[in-house]
Amino acid sequence: MEVRKLLGFLEILSKSIKILSKNGRLMVVVTTVYLIIYSLFFVLNLSSIKPIITDLFTKGVLLPSLDPQGLLFAQSLVTILKDVKTLVGVEIAFLLTLFVISLFAQNAIILVTGASYNDKKISNKDFISKVPRALTRLFITSFHVTLLRVGFLYFGLITLMVPTIMVSEYKIVYKMILWVLVILVVTLYLYFSVVWVLSLVVSVLEECSGIEALGKAGRLVKGKKLEGLFLNILTNLLAYPFLHVLSKFTLVSQSELTQALFQFFVISCICLLITFEFQAYTVLYFECKKNNGEEIELQGNVEYSKIPSTAIVPDHIP
Repeated sequence: MEVRKLLGFLEILSKSIKILSKNGRLMVVVTTVYLIIYSLFFVLNLSSIKPIITDLFTKGVLLPSLDPQGLLFAQSLVTILKDVKTLVGVEIAFLLTLFVISLFAQNAIILVTGASYNDKKISNKDFISKVPRALTRLFITSFHVTLLRVGFLYFGLITLMVPTIMVSEYKIVYKMILWVLVILVVTLYLYFSVVWVLSLVVSVLEECSGIEALGKAGRLVKGKKLEGLFLNILTNLLAYPFLHVLSKFTLVSQSELTQALFQFFVISCICLLITFEFQAYTVLYFECKKNNGEEIELQGNVEYSKIPSTAIVPDHIP
């Protein structure tokens, strides 16, 4: 069974690579625009908050040494609160911008991949008209998925904290339990993410969103969830080195231009991984359809399941 699942996973990867040649020019344009705009805004975000964080840290270190009843303490506290408000405002603005960019990119990638999987050419005019139609459904589903992810992260944090606090006096036992729990929480997160990400594909290719899309994705992926788990593990393993290098390089003393160029390059690589992930999930969606005995036909932006042509004849008719 595991060998069959592994072969199915490799087949999904193979099909995801092969369909790049169909509507390839449009996919290149979508991917290029996505990684340039997203990476640019990400680098701007880091460069914008860095001086604010540095100033906030400097003032925070000096604050305990000041007289709590003195004028200088009050002025420093007011300045710190002002910096915090500025930091929160800047972060909210950038996060919303990055979220909108991601939505447009995911929407476009899924639509182009869906057309390519079904051997259909999509013109620029049709593509431009289709993107806004599915964007609202994708936004609603993304909102639900974000809530689920935040809820799971809180659950994972509590799961990691409670047992480790109870055995914190025993360092060896503490480390063993912590590693076991970390592996368990990460595995569960990747496992649940199969349905969460697939629901985004469903909301773009079908007329449903939110809880309905999550339910449809859960029903579709039955029998194929292990392939989705393999896909999540692969993409996260490939993304981890980039994130690790990005975090380490940020701490290294380099010129601002060097840091910005390096950050742009790393985030662009991560965007390419995300693009391939959504291509693979779109292929997984159609494979799940086939696995459930449904034959897919895409017409415009609406998906239809073909009804078997065998007629149902009442038993009493000779």
